[in-house]
Amino acid sequence: MKIGASTIMHRDRPLSRELFQEYQEAGIDSLELTDYHPGFSFTDLDAFASLRQAMTDLSLHLNTLHIHLEIFDDYDLATLDDALREKSLTAYRQAVDVMEALGGGILVTHHIQIPEPEDGSHDAKRQAYIDNLGAVASYAAPKDVSFAVENTSRGYTREPERLAKLVADIDASNVGIVIDVGHRNMVGDPVEALRIAGPHLITLHLHDNHGEQDEHLLPGRGDIDWDGVVKALEDSAYSGVFMYELSRPEDLVEVRGNAEQIRGG
Repeated sequence: MKIGASTIMHRDRPLSRELFQEYQEAGIDSLELTDYHPGFSFTDLDAFASLRQAMTDLSLHLNTLHIHLEIFDDYDLATLDDALREKSLTAYRQAVDVMEALGGGILVTHHIQIPEPEDGSHDAKRQAYIDNLGAVASYAAPKDVSFAVENTSRGYTREPERLAKLVADIDASNVGIVIDVGHRNMVGDPVEALRIAGPHLITLHLHDNHGEQDEHLLPGRGDIDWDGVVKALEDSAYSGVFMYELSRPEDLVEVRGNAEQIRGG
């Protein structure tokens, strides 16, 4: 299993060959990029082709790109408004094109604006999300791009059962789940969440906390049951990347040793 790390810990620096080399030198096999970096533009496909070449030169695998489109503008795949739907679909297709320029992989999103079941618009908005993500997934499939929907610590997607049912209802081979164990630890059991995600699990966000704040600590510095996490992954025959999502740049050099320790060597 490849050991990966998100570049979010260096979100104040542009994505570059020099940054990727630091990950390679720390023993990282696989990367998750994020759109938080300075200069990141979904329209600059030439820049992503250059980043792809840099990763190839450094023998780094690209696993995921974590997109946060709804932070940057008014997008919503669960919208019932036709104009906003088209605007949102265009933005998500653009993200797919970026991932294709990078060589393909998984787009991670946790901006799923489905209201609670007791809300009167729940059924319509949930169906809109299914239809719209399904449409984007259909666009992405021939480009070797997949989607992973992520659990959050609040809102509709805090419950892994809801994510599993949502992905099952979308019923696309290139749509799966990413379980963020830190998010789940704030509202429930990360081990149970991994087991619920089961065959839909296609990537991970690994970090630790003490159950109250989203601290993004190195595993072992909080109170998550890492033996249970590893056992759940083994039982589900998870074969994806062991992907860390940490907050402190100084922890990068500890990732490989930490992963080997909690996985038992």
